[in-house]
Amino acid sequence: MKVIIVDDEPLALRHLAQELERIGGLNILGQYRNPQLALERITQEPMDAVFLDIQMPGVNGIELAERILQLYPHMAIVFVTAYDEYAIKAFELNALDYILKPIQHERLQKTIQRLGKQAPLEAVAARNADPENGLIHSLRSLQLELAGQKPLTLRWKTVKAQEIFAFLLHHRGTVVKKQVLLDQFWPGIDWKKGITQLYTTVYQIRKVINEEKMSVQIVNCDEGYLLEMNGTRLDVQEWEANLNTAPPLDPETLDVHLSVLQQYRGDYLADHHYLWAETERIRLRGKFLQHAHDIFRFFVERNQLTQAVSHYLHVQKILPSEEVLYYELMRLYAKLGDRFSVEKQYDLLVSMLRTEFDAQAHPAVQAWFAQWKQKS
Repeated sequence: MKVIIVDDEPLALRHLAQELERIGGLNILGQYRNPQLALERITQEPMDAVFLDIQMPGVNGIELAERILQLYPHMAIVFVTAYDEYAIKAFELNALDYILKPIQHERLQKTIQRLGKQAPLEAVAARNADPENGLIHSLRSLQLELAGQKPLTLRWKTVKAQEIFAFLLHHRGTVVKKQVLLDQFWPGIDWKKGITQLYTTVYQIRKVINEEKMSVQIVNCDEGYLLEMNGTRLDVQEWEANLNTAPPLDPETLDVHLSVLQQYRGDYLADHHYLWAETERIRLRGKFLQHAHDIFRFFVERNQLTQAVSHYLHVQKILPSEEVLYYELMRLYAKLGDRFSVEKQYDLLVSMLRTEFDAQAHPAVQAWFAQWKQKS
């Protein structure tokens, strides 16, 4: 494993090199007192890890780490310093570890063990170049699906970590200011406490991303964070793109439209009830319902009533709170002469509205049902 050491103190530089050599398993490519020279060496020959002192004249360790991670986001950074006040800032940068001076041999061994568990840069690069580097599900629930595996729910340390990841995913490709995150997730809290909580949470998110071998990456920039997908696909993005590019609906293209419909597993992040996602949730649901209605009318116009019933029953399972679906199914069953199913749909509608909204069926639906009962 290739590493370099950067520290402006000659004795500290030599001591760390000796301790690393005692542990073994590392190829120390250079020892630098000048941060700029270290950066030039890294750009010439990328390595697996950099051991950085934080307090150095000119460009300090934090600034150097930011520059390195902009060039090589997956390079492991290990901070070495006499001051633990920098720990929060260090972990915000997704440092692998943080070692206090004077260096303890046992503590350094643990760092090297963690370093050995990190994926080599070549493997990370290969994963990012792989077109099958994962699919994130956000329709209904937040899950990760890797190639050849079933979707799984990520093991977040806190509920807040999951929600902030979802928030950054929602704003993927754009910088989210730290102040926006503080206002959204820690409103009214003391700024210093809030920023500490934010840095800790972002560190936890990055840890999950690394453990699950995800290709997405959280980048520090412009006093905020940028979530880069790096080839990872997003189900809602693919569904909407497929819907927007679907050919006109006709008998030849019906299968294409049914396939697109099947991709919609549920409302956007519906299982998590994030208020900030509600506007997007409503927008996407509207597009799905319009598409579902178009297919429904396609079947009805061709007198394919059985197919229309089956279609709307599927849609009803996905969106059980949509009153119009019950009404349309009641009318279809009435045309088919299925009295039992008409009454069942009405009972289901009444129960759903009472349970979910503490409401009654729309007067027009009640009137239709009463009139139908009189005729039948």
